[in-house]
Amino acid sequence: MSALNNFIFQSEELKEFVGLEFKPSIAILGSFNAGKSTLLNRLLGENISPVGALPTTDCLLYFNYADSFSAKYTGARGKYVFSDRARLISFLEGRQPSGGRVDIKLPSPILRKCRLIDTPGIDAFSHESMPLAQQAASEATRIIYLFHQRGIENFSRLFLYKLASIWKHKKLEDISFWLNCSLGECDGTSLEATRAELRKIFLSKVRLNAINTLRPENIQSMCLFLEVELAQDYFHNLAKKLKKVDREIPARLKKITKIKDDSLFLSEFWTARETAKKLLSATQSFHSMPLIAKETEELIESINSLNVIKIARSLGVQRYHLKATGLKESKKLILALINELMQEKQLNGLLERSKLKTLSGEISKERFTVIAAGGFSTGKSTFFNALMKEKILLTGSGPTTSSITRISHGSDKIATVHLPLQVTLPIYESTGGINLLCREELNTLGKWLANENIVNLEVCQDSRYRQVDRYEMMALLSQTRDLFATGGSAGSNRAPAVFKPVSDKAIARKKALQMVRLTFKDSGTQKFCLSDPASAKEFRELTKPDHAFRIAGINIEHPSELLKTADFIDTPGFDSIQKHYFRETFDSFRQCDAYLVFLNAKHILHDLDREHLKLILLPQTLGNFNKFFFVINFSDTLPPSQRETVANYVRRNLTNPPAPDIQAIPNPKIFLISALGGLTGTDRGMELLLKNIEEEIMRYRGWDFFRNKLDELYTMLNDFSEKITRELFQYNLANSRRKNRLRQALDILRESRRKIKNIRSTIYNLRRS
Repeated sequence: MSALNNFIFQSEELKEFVGLEFKPSIAILGSFNAGKSTLLNRLLGENISPVGALPTTDCLLYFNYADSFSAKYTGARGKYVFSDRARLISFLEGRQPSGGRVDIKLPSPILRKCRLIDTPGIDAFSHESMPLAQQAASEATRIIYLFHQRGIENFSRLFLYKLASIWKHKKLEDISFWLNCSLGECDGTSLEATRAELRKIFLSKVRLNAINTLRPENIQSMCLFLEVELAQDYFHNLAKKLKKVDREIPARLKKITKIKDDSLFLSEFWTARETAKKLLSATQSFHSMPLIAKETEELIESINSLNVIKIARSLGVQRYHLKATGLKESKKLILALINELMQEKQLNGLLERSKLKTLSGEISKERFTVIAAGGFSTGKSTFFNALMKEKILLTGSGPTTSSITRISHGSDKIATVHLPLQVTLPIYESTGGINLLCREELNTLGKWLANENIVNLEVCQDSRYRQVDRYEMMALLSQTRDLFATGGSAGSNRAPAVFKPVSDKAIARKKALQMVRLTFKDSGTQKFCLSDPASAKEFRELTKPDHAFRIAGINIEHPSELLKTADFIDTPGFDSIQKHYFRETFDSFRQCDAYLVFLNAKHILHDLDREHLKLILLPQTLGNFNKFFFVINFSDTLPPSQRETVANYVRRNLTNPPAPDIQAIPNPKIFLISALGGLTGTDRGMELLLKNIEEEIMRYRGWDFFRNKLDELYTMLNDFSEKITRELFQYNLANSRRKNRLRQALDILRESRRKIKNIRSTIYNLRRS
């Protein structure tokens, strides 16, 4: 780097020789939370430009050099002058109307060489953010544009088209684009994707590199890079003036030779000699430009190599990119910060801990929900057993899930079975003008009538309920069997155990039994400790399909780490004979954050699957295509050559449905898994599926939830800070101990707001990725 430093030194000497006439302005642009203010503060060497969880840079900040600090705000808020850094920072961090400009003078070394402009994020909440960023771009002679680590997104792309128009009469190489890799390892994928998009926008090759604004060595390299760029600018801008001085030297020497006074002659000759030396040095610097350009590229490459991890790609295998954080990590970070504030002794009596406690409770109680649906024997229950890493739910070749089951994280293995006070069972189901007997329900009623726990019986005929006793109920059930055994025809013979469809007319003529409502004595809940083998056995007996109609729902708590992400809901198979929870299953889809549709790889997308897809993919149920995950289970039963064939078949049927009444899904998310392999720890597909589910929930609901809670927390801390600041500046406190404590409290709150910013930055990259 010696050549770069020498080049910079020569430019400084040249400024002293010719005089400083040109001082460039560098604007720092980019999205909110891309790290603009962090970069600027580190370039300045002190924290002046505000950073925080909310977009705190809501006006243009102009930084220039002076021997002492001073600042002046001009804008919609009025005019203010600041001679104290703390008061300026407090003003900038205040939640006040946006717009205007702040001129700040600082004794920062970099400001001797350029002016710096900090700007609001182009996607910040203020409607003035975009115009202010455009204004800064039009005023600047150079631009540093920062991207989030995830790379370019749509808002940035739209703004960059405007920037390309603003900059069309300036040199494109005066814009340097940087990917801020401050959230962890960067594999270079977003770097290349962003570079390709920039080439389309600016119709030329652009400079895009990686930086981590949190690394001091990156900032040092960035400073060196800027100083070299500024030195090159200075040389180019003074080229004409230097040529003029060079042309004047012969005439100047000729004039000196006519001086008769020896001392004056020597003085003038020495001055001309020094001017020639500096001109020669400047000429050498111009000739060294190619070498400087090469060393600058090496400098940039050194920054890139620190931040971009080269990862080998396996041929034919799609790589899986992990995101910065997920649901449980985000919740943990926010709760830890709130707990830290509540435990801080310096804040005793200064915080309203009840508000913090309420906020903590709201965050702790928030649950995200994932529902699984599909035909029976598609492996849903085995999938959930794999999440719990043990066989808790019944599995088998036939229908085994008796009711809707919610599985959530808990400290102990507890199952709660909800038994309703009343159960209503249909006697027949209508379809296309004919009616079919609900045989499972009828058989269950026969068994229940022998149960002494039934305290009340009601039947529905002609759409009206009336109370009956057990004997009348048995008689009505017998008449119903006879009706469906004969198919509703008066002269037909009754075939034992064979039931026929009955027309609507026959149902009306016979005033057939429609519904039965039973009231039980033993309602409520039953709890089972699943860690106890005997209790676990009782739970499995109670939840067998035979008892499906008696159970309103099941809740299972389990300490598996995989359940910290969200609650999972297991549902009875769509094609199960029992239709008791059919409507409840579909209704549950509207209330969940992600939908898993299970398919069996051994008989993929059969007709019943297609019928069910018609229902669950209705626009009013769907809401968002991205919430759906199509899970092809039992993929381990397929030869490797057939797995891709099956996945492509499902993709074709979802994107181009064979029937017009099936909702088409663009770019469906399809995963091949083995739930049994997940239970034994040998299946990689489940890990990929769970990570994608977490990212999707985070992107479409989690980020908004955590952002709102962080905003609430930030507002609380800001209000507490304003209260303390008023006490400090509005009252003359004689107690110096009290003053010190208030100042310490302000420092703690300011640091906590910075932590909020860091937490938000950590989870922000999932919003638009």
